[in-house]
Amino acid sequence: MSWFKSEAAKYTFYGVIFGFMFPILATSMDMVKLGLEFTWESAVFVQRNYPVHYIIDTAPIFLGLFAMFGGRNLDKLKEKNQQILKASKFKNDFLANMSHEIRTPMVGVIGMIDLLFKNTKLDAVQKEYVSTIHRSSLNLLDILNQILDLSKMEAGKFRLSPTTTNLKTLISQNADLFLATAKAKEIEILSNYSKELPQYIIADNNRLAQVISNLIGNAIKFTNQGSININTSLVSKKNDELVIKIEVIDTGIGISKNDQEKLFNRYSQLHDASISIGEGSGLGLAICKKIVPLMQGTLGVTSEPDKGSNFWFTFKAKISNTRVVDENKTHSNLKKNDYNLHVLLVEDSDTNILVSRQILKYLGCTVDVAKDGKKALDSFKEDKYDLILMDINLPELDGVETCNLIRKKFTKVPPIIALTSNALPGDSERYISKGLDDYITKPFTTEILNIKLKNWFGDHYEYH
Repeated sequence: MSWFKSEAAKYTFYGVIFGFMFPILATSMDMVKLGLEFTWESAVFVQRNYPVHYIIDTAPIFLGLFAMFGGRNLDKLKEKNQQILKASKFKNDFLANMSHEIRTPMVGVIGMIDLLFKNTKLDAVQKEYVSTIHRSSLNLLDILNQILDLSKMEAGKFRLSPTTTNLKTLISQNADLFLATAKAKEIEILSNYSKELPQYIIADNNRLAQVISNLIGNAIKFTNQGSININTSLVSKKNDELVIKIEVIDTGIGISKNDQEKLFNRYSQLHDASISIGEGSGLGLAICKKIVPLMQGTLGVTSEPDKGSNFWFTFKAKISNTRVVDENKTHSNLKKNDYNLHVLLVEDSDTNILVSRQILKYLGCTVDVAKDGKKALDSFKEDKYDLILMDINLPELDGVETCNLIRKKFTKVPPIIALTSNALPGDSERYISKGLDDYITKPFTTEILNIKLKNWFGDHYEYH
């Protein structure tokens, strides 16, 4: 019956069968109307005296042809859908593998830089070098996160998280990220914040920073001399609702009308010889184009070749009556608890073990290490550990299987937090639904683990 795997063949067969049944039914109905017996002679009589039956008798041919061509189109549509599903699966698999493979070695890079800065005495020059390395590693992580953000947006899983934000400080902090690059190119970065605007607003701090930094980075990339002006102004105000406009104006090489139409396309980069100096993923502006409408705003550009560009966007926000502590002070004064926890670290990477062990030690924890799920099962004893940090991608038994086996074998099990380089949309929910208590994405810093431990043990860590 492999013949019926084709939609065209299947529907042709059905069409021909129906076509043959239709004239038999029509002839039988005429014999009933004329009061004739159901004999071959009666059928011949009806066929000879009622010519319309010649048209009915050809139905098998026409219905068969109609069904065949319709089935062929269904075959093509089915094949196209399969290709689309296959391409979508390939993209998701590629994103998952790429995210994991890049994040895994970055645990060592970002983690060691973090420990170097906190645990060693550095002079001013060394601190500057370490800060530069740290910024560069975060820029690499930012490119990866932008790719994942785009995936979230396309999957409809991207949501804004409005909080009280110091907009003036946010703009200043994002401009400061590019000061070293601007200084090297002898570009001056200037900021003008309108007096009509409040200092504190309610908006998504992270997404605003993402758009602003993308626009500033883009301006610096295509500006070789002169200045970059960041203008923030009030478009309209109704009660406590604001429409704010941020412009990033550069004195760079400018963009032609034709190229402006391509700017916001995904993975698009301009390849004109005069502007081929740009580096990057080609994702920044495409992501901005998707984020800004979520903030109920508009993104645009005005530019002329050799006369610079003005990239601007608007967004809606609300006035906040709550002040927030400066972010830099928050990080520098973040209380480091000595949690006095005994932790079972289940991890197979020597680099990740070194980084995780040192960060936990810095936070006042003692650590036992198991390099695979079987050793974790052998090492675990009730009332011995206060916390299990579980890598997901382990040899033989993966982290989820190991977690479930521990819970099945033992009654008293401490919190089990996943440590994983998988960071695609839905990964966090998926792991928690499979039995893990919480989730940390690699690479992580001392602050991230400190916050996570504080969430679990902050109010009663002295008990441990």
